[in-house]
Order: sequence, then structure tokens, then C-alpha cells
Amino acid sequence: MITQTSSLSTPKTDPLKNFKFQTIFYPAVGPSVTMWWMTISGLGMTIDTIPYREGGYNTTTQKQPGQADFSPLTLTKGVQVGTQFTIPWMQQLFAVMQGTGSQVAGQDFRATVDVHIIDHPVTVSQAPVKAAFTVYRAWPTALQYSDLDAGANQLFVQQMTLAHEGWTPSVAAQVGNSEAVSGS
Repeated sequence: MITQTSSLSTPKTDPLKNFKFQTIFYPAVGPSVTMWWMTISGLGMTIDTIPYREGGYNTTTQKQPGQADFSPLTLTKGVQVGTQFTIPWMQQLFAVMQGTGSQVAGQDFRATVDVHIIDHPVTVSQAPVKAAFTVYRAWPTALQYSDLDAGANQLFVQQMTLAHEGWTPSVAAQVGNSEAVSGS
């Protein structure tokens, strides 16, 4: 008879659903901005492998980790009247690129971005955060809008791509309405 003694082998809940999430942008200057997106893709990373040969081991190469690289994030949402965050952010980036803005004078164009996966179904006014990703030093590398087509019946969509310098995942520490998330 096999007995399970590890709590890791017994799941406590169903897997998290990934369709209810929000983002909070914390720019270097100015207030934080909360936005809801239709899709967020690119939460991935790769670590280069550096092969090397060691004397005495002639049949295989040894390997060690190299640099980590984080995929760019792509965020997609419908354009809403009254939301003016991404365009001023791009204008701030252009000012830094042209030398009219200065990072030293508080014009840093990078932001910290929190992506919160919200519990479902939402049964309270403040839905608990069940998982989160904190993305560091993010800045827009592309901003694109959907094609304008008078014969189409679709949303006017904006897509923004962010370069960044890494992310940290975290998952809720317990089942229930706890909003405490811990690093995994």
C-alpha cells in the first residue's frame, strides 16, 4: 500500500482560470494607472545554456546557465473613450529619445507593472487576487491599432508591446478569500 505524505501531491483547488485579470502600471513619475486588457501574452523567459568541455570528459559537454532573456509582453484591449495612458507614455519615450526629456530630471519612461489574476466567480465587491506577476522596468516598444473598416462589425482594438527586464510570479498562500500572495 502506498501512502502519500507530501502535501504537494494533493491539489487543494482547481487550477486558476485565466480570463479575469487586471494590470496596474506604476510609472516612475505620476500616479498609478489600473487597466483591464482582453489578452496579455508573452509571460515567458529563457535561460541561455553555455556548453563547455572539461578535461577527462571527452564524450559529452558540461553545461552551465548563461543570461536570462524575458519575452516581450503584448497587451490587447478595446479602445475606450477617456483612457489616455498609452499615448502620453509613448510621447514621454519620444522626448527621452530626442533628448528633450531627461531621465535624471524625473522623466524615466520605465514602469513597474503588476498583472493580477482575479478569483472567479467574483462573489464580493473586492475580488481576491489569486496570482500575480510583477514586471520590472517595462516600457512600450510598439503601439498598434486595428484596421479601420467601415464594413466590419468589430471592436476598435489597441495593442501595446512592452520590453522589460524581468518578472516575478506569485500565487495566493491559501484557499479562500485571502489576497496574500507569495513568491513561488
